[in-house]
Amino acid sequence: MSPPMIAGLYPYTRGGVSKPPIVTLAEIPASLVVNPTYRDELLLLAGDEGSAEQLAGFGLKVHHAFDDAPAEVRIDAAHKMKHWMCRWALNEFGEFLWVDWDTVMLRRPDDAFWAWCRRFGTPKFLKIPGYWATVNCGVYYACRNWREAMDRSFAAQVSEPNDELLWSAVLPVDVVNRPEYWLGPRAVNVWTKDDFALVGEETYFAHVKTLDWASEIRMAARHRSCDAREEPPIPRREALPYDPTL
Repeated sequence: MSPPMIAGLYPYTRGGVSKPPIVTLAEIPASLVVNPTYRDELLLLAGDEGSAEQLAGFGLKVHHAFDDAPAEVRIDAAHKMKHWMCRWALNEFGEFLWVDWDTVMLRRPDDAFWAWCRRFGTPKFLKIPGYWATVNCGVYYACRNWREAMDRSFAAQVSEPNDELLWSAVLPVDVVNRPEYWLGPRAVNVWTKDDFALVGEETYFAHVKTLDWASEIRMAARHRSCDAREEPPIPRREALPYDPTL
């Protein structure tokens, strides 16, 4: 059975001061156009009833709302609420794949994708060289082995209440050099058009600067897949007959 792919919406709250999540509210309808299967394939979570109503306004069904989240999560919902949702998912399902709205799904996750996610029993993050928070949670997988670590992470001393920093606080110090913690080519970050070159036959998700690039990214993925299939095989060298005089 495949893990659930989850996504959500929550207020942008820092230090108890809330603002509408304007960026995410703009991304959701654009993402649904680019990824129409997200309507049925994503299990949707809401940070509060207001967020649930906003998701319903897009014609989406909300699986669970987190009005009962602890005060320390609600007061810094951006982005502790995302972390709380994911911790809940570990209790509920044992594993999950979080998918941000600013993504392009190039391939539906298959058995090979889930096999890599489950290998080693480690969480798998999107890797961006030199990224300020070490791990990027635009697309990421986690399993029940990490429930206790996630619990500890909520108390971590970090520079801001960010889910990526909370994760980094409980990961190995050498995580950057540990391939078992990364999705690798299966999920890539596309912040510039030069990054289109990162998209290939193995890519399932692109985490993008703008969803306006979706068609170009899909075209780049198709071209690279075709190039990989059409690359001529290296010709075999014929063995020379044995010559005892040499």
